[in-house]
Amino acid sequence: MTQATRPQCIQNPEHIDATAIRAAIADGKQVLVQFNTLGEPQPLLADLDALAATCGTALTIRIYGYDPRVFDTRILRALPHVASLSIDCHRNALYLETLGELRHLKRLSLGVYELAQADILQLENLRGLEHLHLGESAKDNIDLAPLRHYARLSSLTIEGHHQHIDTLAGLPALRDLSLYRIKNKVALDFVSGMERLRQLKLQLGGRVSLADIEAPLLEQLEVIRVRGLQQLGDIGRFPLLQALWVEDQIKLRQVVLGPNTALERLNLHTCKTLDSLPGLAALPALRQLSASETLLDVDALLQDLPASLTHVRLRTGKKTRDDAIATQLAERGYSNARL
Repeated sequence: MTQATRPQCIQNPEHIDATAIRAAIADGKQVLVQFNTLGEPQPLLADLDALAATCGTALTIRIYGYDPRVFDTRILRALPHVASLSIDCHRNALYLETLGELRHLKRLSLGVYELAQADILQLENLRGLEHLHLGESAKDNIDLAPLRHYARLSSLTIEGHHQHIDTLAGLPALRDLSLYRIKNKVALDFVSGMERLRQLKLQLGGRVSLADIEAPLLEQLEVIRVRGLQQLGDIGRFPLLQALWVEDQIKLRQVVLGPNTALERLNLHTCKTLDSLPGLAALPALRQLSASETLLDVDALLQDLPASLTHVRLRTGKKTRDDAIATQLAERGYSNARL
């Protein structure tokens, strides 16, 4: 699983150290200032807003975990300059339409479990968003149709929501798409219409096959714990793919690798019926291979590895056997694959 660079996190601060935050941002870091039920942000919001006015999306302000209290969104009126905002892990929220008053917003993470405003994406100022994360709700009923107006949206994460999900095919700037808990009955054929898609993550939910998904410019693909998945299809249909991560797919018996001349990283974990990797030996650019808890024949695999490999990690889950494999790999000059 690819890991994004974690921001510098400041939890429930008693005061805002603007000098330190600006220094961190000047050093290229992202800064996250967050509050939960133990920290009251109200007295600090004026200082945070002054920072937000000059730091833009490098500063994220997060207010989370008000359960069982109802979150009053009107508190955000004290942050008119916020560009990156996370309002998540709430059970209930009132006056969510206040989000429509934040004219500088570029990044938004929204997670309210008992969300009443299914039409929240109609707020006109949200059309300027570049990054959007829609957290799960009890009914997963956010209407995605208004996204057709989000011409600048480049990164989108959706947890469960699927009403008018085919709207995503028309988003001109969307490059990164993460879909969590999308039910089997929801077709994903719209993905093939997303011509600029570079990264696709599918996690949880259910699906038998992904063979029909086309994405000619895709560079990263992650498929994790998708219930019932039996087929990925020929990975060769993603000619620019650089990284593939497949995890917790207990019905997946093979991963067919085609002319994937750009593939550098391959991770296969807890795929307990996986016994075949046709095309592996022919991958010219593969640098890292990590496989654990599969049915792959390790001895046979060791005889057919591509010459380009420098980092290899193969594990069966049995310590004695894994130690012996690690010794073999070290003797062949391989470093341990980085996860």
